[in-house]
Amino acid sequence: MLGCLIEFNQGWAKSAPVLMLTFAHLSFDRNGQPNRHAYHDVGLAVANLTVQATATGLAVHQMAGIVPDKARATFGAPEGWDAVSAVAIGYPGDPNTLSEDLRARELAAPTRKPLRWFVFAGGWGSPSPLLSEAPRGA
Repeated sequence: MLGCLIEFNQGWAKSAPVLMLTFAHLSFDRNGQPNRHAYHDVGLAVANLTVQATATGLAVHQMAGIVPDKARATFGAPEGWDAVSAVAIGYPGDPNTLSEDLRARELAAPTRKPLRWFVFAGGWGSPSPLLSEAPRGA
């Protein structure tokens, strides 16, 4: 499993008690038609897993840093299935066991992009007037 992760993720994920890969089925079983929402479905599934795990005291970390071809080959994923992400699940560990750079990232306050970067009104890039950062009357 670790071999399916990029080197950076291997460094810290090796300590996780549970590692899993997510795969998206790119077509519907019932009719073979393309499922253009497959990646969205994977995201929703992991989001729900994260909510439930967090409620029980577990930590969940989803990683985009995988090697999809290696994941497919290692686990024998059939055609029509894309490796999407890896997920580490476990109880939060001691940050002092991490390398200095990982410890700094772990202990840093989380940051988010401002809503004005992705909440628009009337057209792409036009900030919504519902946002406090948006100029009035925009």
